[in-house]
Amino acid sequence: MRAFLANRVKPYYLHHPDMAPGTAHFRLSIAEGQALMRALRGRLSGLAQPTYVLDIPGGEGKVPVGPHYLGAGEVEDWRGARHPYPPAETKD
Repeated sequence: MRAFLANRVKPYYLHHPDMAPGTAHFRLSIAEGQALMRALRGRLSGLAQPTYVLDIPGGEGKVPVGPHYLGAGEVEDWRGARHPYPPAETKD
């Protein structure tokens, strides 16, 4: 992704591999793809971060399937550590 930026190309999409004949060796689960995106988030600047998308079969368009960081009452960082959100109020 850094090489793209060095060549003035913004990495816009990272496509989840389609189920096409002869491409089984490229297949990974969406969870594995989300883990790759999580790792990129911890190592690359925002400009170098593509949007992880799944191309819906039948020409129905693309949907983002990036990692999810916000849960009920907590957020998760790129390493997988969970943090309360909103944080508990501190008294000064």
